Formats: sequence, C-alpha cells, structure tokens
Amino acid sequence: MGMAMTLRLSDAQTEALRRKAEAEHRSMQQVAVAAIDAYVQQPTLQRRRAVPVAELLDLFADLPPMDVASFRNELDMSVDQDAYFDVYERAGQKQTSE
Repeated sequence: MGMAMTLRLSDAQTEALRRKAEAEHRSMQQVAVAAIDAYVQQPTLQRRRAVPVAELLDLFADLPPMDVASFRNELDMSVDQDAYFDVYERAGQKQTSE
C-alpha cells in the first residue's frame, strides 16, 4: 500500500480534476496519480554550461560569413552613443534649476 498524503488544490484545480475524472469515469485520485506518474517519468532537463566549439560551428555552418565593418556600422547607426552618461559623474555635479 502506498503513502497517504494531503494535496491542497485551488477551487479551480479541484473543479478541473473533478471534471476530468468524471469525463474519464475514474476517481479524482486515479486521475491525480496518473498525472503525477506522467510528470515524474519525464526526464529532468539540465542546462549545459558550455557548448563545444565544433558543435557551434556545425549549427551555424549554413550562415553567410559576417562582415565586421558592416556590423559595426549598423550597430553605430542603431545605438545612440550620446545617450551614455556616468551616474557617478552626475552625482558629483550640482543640480541647477532653470
């Protein structure tokens, strides 16, 4: 026999579980156990910290080569270089009221 457990569901979850059980002609417990079984049998995804260079080269092999000068020119046109300010520099300046 398995372990007994209390499961706290919201009203919406309870109603959805009840409707699903009714539609499948099973008890709410059977539907919940089946859902838990399906969930815990899924493989746990693990994020890689690094991708090997060879794999990256294979993934991007069909892309055209990048022209660095063209890329920088497009970047300069898109980024407002005058918008930069040093917050520490501003902190030392006195505010003047206009």
